[in-house]
Amino acid sequence: MTGVYTIIKRWWWLLVIGAVVAAFMGYLVANRLPDTYEARAQLLVGPLSADKDTLDAAGAQARTYAALATTAPILDSTAERVGLTSVRSKIGSVNASDVTRLIAITARDGDSVRAAAIANALAGVLVAKAASGPPEGRMSIVERATPPDNPVGPSTALIVILTAVVGLLGAFGIAALVDSMTNVMRSEDDLAAFAPVLGSVNGSPAWRRSKPLVVEDDPDSPAAASYRVLTTKIELSNGEGPLRSLLLVDAHGGHSSARVAANVAAGFAEDGTRVVIIDGDEREGLMGVFTRGAESSDVVQRARPLRIGKLMFDRFRIRRPRLIVLRPRRTAEPIDLEQATETIEHLLAGADLVLVTAGPPDQAPETLIWARAAQTTVVVAEQDHTKREQMTPTFEGLRIADANVIGAVLS
Repeated sequence: MTGVYTIIKRWWWLLVIGAVVAAFMGYLVANRLPDTYEARAQLLVGPLSADKDTLDAAGAQARTYAALATTAPILDSTAERVGLTSVRSKIGSVNASDVTRLIAITARDGDSVRAAAIANALAGVLVAKAASGPPEGRMSIVERATPPDNPVGPSTALIVILTAVVGLLGAFGIAALVDSMTNVMRSEDDLAAFAPVLGSVNGSPAWRRSKPLVVEDDPDSPAAASYRVLTTKIELSNGEGPLRSLLLVDAHGGHSSARVAANVAAGFAEDGTRVVIIDGDEREGLMGVFTRGAESSDVVQRARPLRIGKLMFDRFRIRRPRLIVLRPRRTAEPIDLEQATETIEHLLAGADLVLVTAGPPDQAPETLIWARAAQTTVVVAEQDHTKREQMTPTFEGLRIADANVIGAVLS
Protein backbone atom coordinates (compact mmCIF):
# COMPACT_ATOMS: atom_id res chain seq x y z
CA MET A 1 0.00 0.00 0.00
CA THR A 2 2.92 2.35 0.62
CA GLY A 3 4.04 1.98 -2.99
CA VAL A 4 0.52 2.70 -4.25
CA TYR A 5 0.24 5.77 -2.05
CA THR A 6 3.63 6.99 -3.25
CA ILE A 7 2.62 6.63 -6.90
CA ILE A 8 -0.68 8.43 -6.28
CA LYS A 9 1.05 11.24 -4.42
CA ARG A 10 3.69 11.67 -7.11
CA TRP A 11 1.52 11.18 -10.20
CA TRP A 12 -1.86 12.57 -9.02
CA TRP A 13 -1.93 15.06 -11.89
CA LEU A 14 -1.59 12.24 -14.44
CA LEU A 15 -4.36 10.26 -12.74
CA VAL A 16 -6.66 13.30 -12.83
CA ILE A 17 -5.89 13.97 -16.49
CA GLY A 18 -6.45 10.30 -17.39
CA ALA A 19 -9.83 10.18 -15.64
CA VAL A 20 -11.02 13.53 -17.03
CA VAL A 21 -9.96 12.80 -20.61
CA ALA A 22 -11.50 9.32 -20.51
CA ALA A 23 -14.73 10.67 -19.02
CA PHE A 24 -14.92 13.35 -21.72
CA MET A 25 -14.37 10.78 -24.46
CA GLY A 26 -17.03 8.57 -22.90
CA TYR A 27 -19.44 11.51 -22.88
CA LEU A 28 -18.80 12.16 -26.56
CA VAL A 29 -19.27 8.48 -27.45
CA ALA A 30 -22.46 8.20 -25.36
CA ASN A 31 -23.99 11.19 -27.14
CA ARG A 32 -23.21 9.66 -30.53
CA LEU A 33 -24.75 6.28 -29.76
CA PRO A 34 -28.30 5.74 -31.09
CA ASP A 35 -31.19 5.72 -28.61
CA THR A 36 -32.59 2.37 -27.50
CA TYR A 37 -36.27 1.90 -26.65
CA GLU A 38 -37.72 -0.92 -24.56
CA ALA A 39 -41.28 -2.17 -24.90
CA ARG A 40 -42.98 -4.67 -22.57
CA ALA A 41 -45.87 -7.14 -23.06
CA GLN A 42 -47.40 -9.50 -20.47
CA LEU A 43 -49.13 -12.86 -20.85
CA LEU A 44 -51.24 -14.83 -18.40
CA VAL A 45 -50.94 -18.63 -18.45
CA GLY A 46 -54.06 -20.62 -17.56
CA PRO A 47 -57.51 -19.44 -16.52
CA LEU A 48 -57.94 -16.35 -14.40
CA SER A 49 -59.37 -18.45 -11.56
CA ALA A 50 -59.36 -22.21 -11.01
CA ASP A 51 -58.65 -24.89 -8.45
CA LYS A 52 -55.21 -25.19 -6.87
CA ASP A 53 -54.03 -28.09 -9.02
CA THR A 54 -54.90 -26.23 -12.21
CA LEU A 55 -53.13 -23.08 -11.02
CA ASP A 56 -50.02 -25.07 -10.01
CA ALA A 57 -49.96 -26.71 -13.43
CA ALA A 58 -50.35 -23.32 -15.12
CA GLY A 59 -47.41 -21.97 -13.09
CA ALA A 60 -45.22 -24.81 -14.28
CA GLN A 61 -46.40 -24.20 -17.87
CA ALA A 62 -45.44 -20.50 -17.53
CA ARG A 63 -41.81 -21.40 -16.84
CA THR A 64 -41.82 -23.80 -19.78
CA TYR A 65 -43.19 -21.23 -22.22
CA ALA A 66 -40.69 -18.63 -20.99
CA ALA A 67 -37.85 -20.98 -21.86
CA LEU A 68 -39.51 -21.88 -25.15
CA ALA A 69 -39.80 -18.22 -26.14
CA THR A 70 -36.08 -17.87 -26.87
CA THR A 71 -35.79 -20.97 -29.05
CA ALA A 72 -35.07 -20.63 -32.76
CA PRO A 73 -38.52 -21.69 -34.11
CA ILE A 74 -40.38 -19.19 -31.91
CA LEU A 75 -37.95 -16.36 -32.72
CA ASP A 76 -38.07 -17.14 -36.46
CA SER A 77 -41.87 -16.96 -36.39
CA THR A 78 -41.67 -13.67 -34.51
CA ALA A 79 -39.20 -12.21 -37.05
CA GLU A 80 -41.50 -13.28 -39.89
CA ARG A 81 -44.46 -11.48 -38.30
CA VAL A 82 -42.59 -8.16 -38.02
CA GLY A 83 -40.78 -8.49 -41.36
CA LEU A 84 -37.24 -8.86 -40.01
CA THR A 85 -34.62 -11.48 -40.76
CA SER A 86 -33.85 -11.98 -37.06
CA VAL A 87 -35.03 -10.71 -33.70
CA ARG A 88 -32.71 -12.66 -31.39
CA SER A 89 -30.58 -9.59 -30.53
CA LYS A 90 -33.68 -7.50 -29.95
CA ILE A 91 -35.31 -9.67 -27.27
CA GLY A 92 -34.35 -8.15 -23.94
CA SER A 93 -35.75 -10.77 -21.58
CA VAL A 94 -38.55 -13.30 -21.10
CA ASN A 95 -39.33 -13.91 -17.42
CA ALA A 96 -42.04 -16.08 -15.86
CA SER A 97 -43.46 -16.35 -12.34
CA ASP A 98 -44.99 -19.66 -11.22
CA VAL A 99 -46.92 -17.75 -8.54
CA THR A 100 -48.61 -15.09 -10.65
CA ARG A 101 -48.38 -17.19 -13.86
CA LEU A 102 -47.40 -14.04 -15.72
CA ILE A 103 -44.82 -14.00 -18.51
CA ALA A 104 -43.14 -10.62 -19.09
CA ILE A 105 -41.59 -10.05 -22.51
CA THR A 106 -39.26 -7.08 -23.20
CA ALA A 107 -37.94 -6.11 -26.60
CA ARG A 108 -35.37 -3.44 -27.46
CA ASP A 109 -34.86 -1.53 -30.67
CA GLY A 110 -33.75 1.84 -31.93
CA ASP A 111 -37.31 2.49 -33.09
CA SER A 112 -39.93 2.63 -30.33
CA VAL A 113 -42.76 1.42 -32.61
CA ARG A 114 -40.75 -1.55 -33.81
CA ALA A 115 -39.76 -2.45 -30.23
CA ALA A 116 -43.46 -2.65 -29.30
CA ALA A 117 -44.23 -4.62 -32.46
CA ILE A 118 -41.55 -7.21 -31.67
CA ALA A 119 -42.77 -7.69 -28.09
CA ASN A 120 -46.39 -8.09 -29.27
CA ALA A 121 -45.37 -10.43 -32.09
CA LEU A 122 -43.53 -12.75 -29.71
CA ALA A 123 -46.51 -12.70 -27.36
CA GLY A 124 -48.80 -13.58 -30.28
CA VAL A 125 -46.61 -16.49 -31.33
CA LEU A 126 -46.66 -17.93 -27.81
CA VAL A 127 -50.44 -17.53 -27.54
CA ALA A 128 -50.89 -19.35 -30.85
CA LYS A 129 -48.48 -22.07 -29.78
CA ALA A 130 -50.45 -22.73 -26.57
CA ALA A 131 -53.91 -22.48 -28.16
CA SER A 132 -54.09 -26.17 -28.94
CA GLY A 133 -53.02 -27.29 -25.48
CA PRO A 134 -55.02 -28.02 -22.31
CA PRO A 135 -56.80 -25.13 -20.52
CA GLU A 136 -54.12 -24.78 -17.85
CA GLY A 137 -51.53 -24.24 -20.61
CA ARG A 138 -53.39 -21.69 -22.72
CA MET A 139 -52.32 -18.06 -22.62
CA SER A 140 -53.89 -14.68 -23.06
CA ILE A 141 -52.35 -11.25 -23.51
CA VAL A 142 -53.12 -9.16 -20.45
CA GLU A 143 -50.97 -6.17 -21.43
CA ARG A 144 -49.97 -5.31 -24.98
CA ALA A 145 -46.72 -3.45 -25.58
CA THR A 146 -47.01 0.21 -26.52
CA PRO A 147 -44.31 2.37 -28.08
CA PRO A 148 -42.34 3.96 -25.20
CA ASP A 149 -41.89 7.70 -25.09
CA ASN A 150 -38.38 7.78 -23.60
CA PRO A 151 -35.30 5.72 -24.46
CA VAL A 152 -33.70 3.45 -21.87
CA GLY A 153 -30.23 3.79 -23.32
CA PRO A 154 -27.52 4.59 -23.72
CA SER A 155 -26.91 5.61 -20.08
CA THR A 156 -24.63 8.62 -20.46
CA ALA A 157 -23.88 8.83 -16.73
CA LEU A 158 -22.92 5.15 -16.50
CA ILE A 159 -20.72 5.34 -19.61
CA VAL A 160 -18.95 8.44 -18.28
CA ILE A 161 -18.33 6.81 -14.89
CA LEU A 162 -17.03 3.58 -16.42
CA THR A 163 -14.75 5.34 -18.89
CA ALA A 164 -13.44 7.59 -16.09
CA VAL A 165 -12.59 4.50 -14.01
CA VAL A 166 -10.89 2.88 -17.01
CA GLY A 167 -8.96 6.09 -17.67
CA LEU A 168 -7.92 6.30 -14.02
CA LEU A 169 -6.71 2.70 -13.98
CA GLY A 170 -4.92 3.19 -17.29
CA ALA A 171 -3.18 6.32 -16.02
CA PHE A 172 -2.20 4.52 -12.82
CA GLY A 173 -0.74 1.67 -14.86
CA ILE A 174 1.30 4.12 -16.95
CA ALA A 175 2.44 5.94 -13.82
CA ALA A 176 3.47 2.68 -12.15
CA LEU A 177 5.37 1.58 -15.28
CA VAL A 178 7.18 4.89 -15.64
CA ASP A 179 7.89 4.94 -11.91
CA SER A 180 9.44 1.48 -12.04
CA MET A 181 11.60 2.44 -15.03
CA THR A 182 12.77 5.74 -13.55
CA ASN A 183 16.27 5.42 -12.21
CA VAL A 184 16.17 8.12 -9.50
CA MET A 185 15.46 8.32 -5.80
CA ARG A 186 11.78 9.20 -5.56
CA SER A 187 10.79 8.04 -2.10
CA GLU A 188 12.09 6.77 1.21
CA ASP A 189 11.40 3.24 -0.05
CA ASP A 190 13.98 3.78 -2.82
CA LEU A 191 16.46 5.15 -0.30
CA ALA A 192 15.92 2.26 2.10
CA ALA A 193 17.52 -0.11 -0.40
CA PHE A 194 20.89 1.50 0.36
CA ALA A 195 20.83 2.57 4.01
CA PRO A 196 18.58 3.23 7.01
CA VAL A 197 16.38 6.24 6.27
CA LEU A 198 16.73 9.09 8.75
CA GLY A 199 13.89 11.04 7.18
CA SER A 200 12.74 13.30 4.35
CA VAL A 201 13.37 17.03 4.39
CA ASN A 202 12.64 17.71 0.76
CA GLY A 203 9.65 20.10 0.90
CA SER A 204 8.37 21.71 -2.29
CA PRO A 205 10.58 23.23 -5.03
CA ALA A 206 9.10 26.68 -4.32
CA TRP A 207 9.92 26.33 -0.61
CA ARG A 208 13.49 25.24 -1.40
CA ARG A 209 14.01 28.35 -3.53
CA SER A 210 12.34 30.91 -1.25
CA LYS A 211 13.36 29.57 2.17
CA PRO A 212 16.42 27.33 1.91
CA LEU A 213 17.32 28.05 5.56
CA VAL A 214 13.86 27.21 6.81
CA VAL A 215 14.88 26.50 10.41
CA GLU A 216 15.80 30.17 10.76
CA ASP A 217 13.33 31.81 8.35
CA ASP A 218 10.19 29.82 9.16
CA PRO A 219 10.84 28.07 12.49
CA ASP A 220 7.23 27.03 13.09
CA SER A 221 6.75 25.35 9.71
CA PRO A 222 6.50 21.56 9.18
CA ALA A 223 9.70 21.74 7.11
CA ALA A 224 11.61 23.24 10.03
CA ALA A 225 10.16 20.58 12.31
CA SER A 226 11.41 17.85 9.97
CA TYR A 227 14.94 19.25 10.21
CA ARG A 228 14.75 19.34 14.01
CA VAL A 229 13.66 15.70 14.00
CA LEU A 230 16.58 14.87 11.70
CA THR A 231 18.97 16.73 14.00
CA THR A 232 17.70 14.77 16.99
CA LYS A 233 18.07 11.44 15.17
CA ILE A 234 21.63 12.26 14.20
CA GLU A 235 22.48 13.30 17.75
CA LEU A 236 20.96 10.17 19.29
CA SER A 237 22.62 7.86 16.77
CA ASN A 238 25.94 8.33 18.53
CA GLY A 239 24.73 6.50 21.61
CA GLU A 240 25.60 7.81 25.05
CA GLY A 241 28.63 9.87 24.00
CA PRO A 242 28.38 13.40 22.57
CA LEU A 243 28.40 13.91 18.82
CA ARG A 244 31.55 15.89 18.00
CA SER A 245 32.04 15.56 14.22
CA LEU A 246 29.58 14.90 11.41
CA LEU A 247 30.09 14.49 7.66
CA LEU A 248 27.25 15.13 5.20
CA VAL A 249 27.97 13.55 1.82
CA ASP A 250 26.06 14.65 -1.27
CA ALA A 251 25.47 11.58 -3.43
CA HIS A 252 24.10 13.59 -6.33
CA GLY A 253 26.55 16.40 -6.84
CA GLY A 254 23.97 19.16 -6.48
CA HIS A 255 23.37 21.62 -3.65
CA SER A 256 21.05 19.47 -1.53
CA SER A 257 23.73 18.61 1.03
CA ALA A 258 24.49 22.33 1.48
CA ARG A 259 20.84 23.03 2.29
CA VAL A 260 20.67 20.08 4.69
CA ALA A 261 23.96 21.03 6.33
CA ALA A 262 22.88 24.64 6.88
CA ASN A 263 19.56 23.63 8.45
CA VAL A 264 21.06 20.85 10.56
CA ALA A 265 23.69 23.28 11.81
CA ALA A 266 20.98 25.83 12.58
CA GLY A 267 19.05 23.12 14.43
CA PHE A 268 22.03 22.30 16.62
CA ALA A 269 22.73 26.01 17.18
CA GLU A 270 19.20 26.54 18.51
CA ASP A 271 20.15 24.51 21.59
CA GLY A 272 23.28 26.56 22.14
CA THR A 273 25.63 24.10 20.45
CA ARG A 274 28.72 25.84 19.06
CA VAL A 275 28.92 24.63 15.46
CA VAL A 276 31.75 25.04 12.96
CA ILE A 277 31.09 24.05 9.37
CA ILE A 278 33.87 22.98 7.03
CA ASP A 279 32.52 23.59 3.56
CA GLY A 280 34.42 20.88 1.78
CA ASP A 281 32.16 20.94 -1.26
CA GLU A 282 33.73 23.09 -3.99
CA ARG A 283 30.41 23.99 -5.63
CA GLU A 284 29.91 26.89 -3.16
CA GLY A 285 26.28 26.12 -2.44
CA LEU A 286 26.52 26.53 1.31
CA MET A 287 27.13 30.29 1.40
CA GLY A 288 24.17 30.83 -0.94
CA VAL A 289 21.90 29.10 1.58
CA PHE A 290 23.01 31.47 4.33
CA THR A 291 22.75 34.66 2.27
CA ARG A 292 19.31 33.68 0.85
CA GLY A 293 19.58 36.29 -1.87
CA ALA A 294 20.45 39.10 0.57
CA GLU A 295 23.61 41.20 0.56
CA SER A 296 26.41 39.03 1.86
CA SER A 297 27.52 41.74 4.28
CA ASP A 298 24.12 41.64 5.99
CA VAL A 299 24.40 37.97 6.89
CA VAL A 300 28.01 36.87 6.43
CA GLN A 301 31.06 38.57 7.90
CA ARG A 302 34.43 37.64 6.49
CA ALA A 303 36.96 37.01 9.25
CA ARG A 304 40.70 36.46 9.26
CA PRO A 305 41.88 33.30 7.50
CA LEU A 306 42.68 30.34 9.72
CA ARG A 307 45.70 28.07 9.39
CA ILE A 308 45.58 24.60 10.87
CA GLY A 309 48.79 22.73 10.25
CA LYS A 310 49.46 22.83 6.52
CA LEU A 311 45.86 23.74 5.66
CA MET A 312 44.61 27.29 5.13
CA PHE A 313 40.91 28.13 5.51
CA ASP A 314 38.90 31.20 4.60
CA ARG A 315 36.76 31.96 7.64
CA PHE A 316 33.23 33.43 7.69
CA ARG A 317 31.00 34.35 10.60
CA ILE A 318 27.30 33.75 10.02
CA ARG A 319 25.23 36.26 12.00
CA ARG A 320 21.92 34.42 11.79
CA PRO A 321 22.21 31.67 12.93
CA ARG A 322 25.46 32.16 14.81
CA LEU A 323 27.89 29.80 13.08
CA ILE A 324 31.44 29.69 11.78
CA VAL A 325 32.02 28.48 8.21
CA LEU A 326 35.46 27.48 6.96
CA ARG A 327 36.29 27.02 3.31
CA PRO A 328 39.56 25.17 2.56
CA ARG A 329 41.85 26.91 0.12
CA ARG A 330 42.92 24.80 -2.80
CA THR A 331 46.38 23.35 -2.59
CA ALA A 332 48.49 21.33 -4.99
CA GLU A 333 48.48 18.37 -2.63
CA PRO A 334 45.24 16.69 -1.57
CA ILE A 335 44.31 16.54 2.09
CA ASP A 336 45.41 13.44 3.95
CA LEU A 337 43.90 11.64 6.94
CA GLU A 338 46.36 13.14 9.42
CA GLN A 339 45.51 16.67 8.30
CA ALA A 340 41.74 16.02 8.41
CA THR A 341 41.97 14.54 11.90
CA GLU A 342 44.18 17.38 13.10
CA THR A 343 41.75 19.95 11.69
CA ILE A 344 38.74 18.44 13.45
CA GLU A 345 40.57 18.12 16.76
CA HIS A 346 41.83 21.70 16.56
CA LEU A 347 38.34 23.07 15.89
CA LEU A 348 36.78 21.03 18.68
CA ALA A 349 38.97 22.92 21.14
CA GLY A 350 36.64 25.88 20.68
CA ALA A 351 33.47 24.27 19.33
CA ASP A 352 31.02 21.57 20.33
CA LEU A 353 30.41 20.15 16.86
CA VAL A 354 32.33 20.17 13.58
CA LEU A 355 30.09 19.61 10.58
CA VAL A 356 31.75 18.83 7.23
CA THR A 357 30.08 18.93 3.82
CA ALA A 358 31.54 16.99 0.91
CA GLY A 359 30.66 15.98 -2.62
CA PRO A 360 30.26 12.49 -4.10
CA PRO A 361 33.25 10.25 -3.29
CA ASP A 362 33.74 9.31 -6.96
CA GLN A 363 34.07 13.03 -7.84
CA ALA A 364 35.83 14.33 -4.73
CA PRO A 365 38.45 11.91 -3.32
CA GLU A 366 38.89 14.07 -0.20
CA THR A 367 35.38 13.00 0.79
CA LEU A 368 36.75 9.58 1.75
CA ILE A 369 39.42 11.25 3.92
CA TRP A 370 36.83 13.31 5.79
CA ALA A 371 34.62 10.20 6.10
CA ARG A 372 37.45 8.32 7.80
CA ALA A 373 38.22 11.24 10.12
CA ALA A 374 34.64 12.17 11.04
CA GLN A 375 32.82 10.49 13.88
CA THR A 376 29.56 10.01 11.96
CA THR A 377 28.55 10.15 8.29
CA VAL A 378 25.16 10.82 6.71
CA VAL A 379 24.43 10.54 2.97
CA VAL A 380 22.11 13.07 1.35
CA ALA A 381 20.10 12.08 -1.74
CA GLU A 382 18.14 14.65 -3.71
CA GLN A 383 14.61 13.57 -4.58
CA ASP A 384 13.98 13.04 -8.31
CA HIS A 385 17.62 13.88 -9.10
CA THR A 386 19.97 11.43 -7.40
CA LYS A 387 20.24 8.29 -9.50
CA ARG A 388 20.59 4.77 -8.21
CA GLU A 389 23.92 4.34 -9.97
CA GLN A 390 25.18 7.37 -8.03
CA MET A 391 24.17 5.84 -4.71
CA THR A 392 26.09 2.62 -5.26
CA PRO A 393 29.61 4.11 -5.66
CA THR A 394 28.89 6.56 -2.83
CA PHE A 395 28.18 3.82 -0.30
CA GLU A 396 30.87 1.57 -1.72
CA GLY A 397 33.45 4.32 -1.31
CA LEU A 398 32.32 5.06 2.24
CA ARG A 399 32.52 1.37 3.07
CA ILE A 400 36.10 1.23 1.83
CA ALA A 401 36.89 4.32 3.92
CA ASP A 402 35.47 2.52 6.97
CA ALA A 403 33.09 5.41 7.55
CA ASN A 404 30.48 5.22 10.28
CA VAL A 405 27.44 5.70 8.02
CA ILE A 406 24.34 5.93 10.22
CA GLY A 407 21.83 6.46 7.41
CA ALA A 408 20.61 8.58 4.53
CA VAL A 409 18.35 11.60 4.11
CA LEU A 410 16.02 12.39 1.22
CA SER A 411 16.27 16.06 0.40
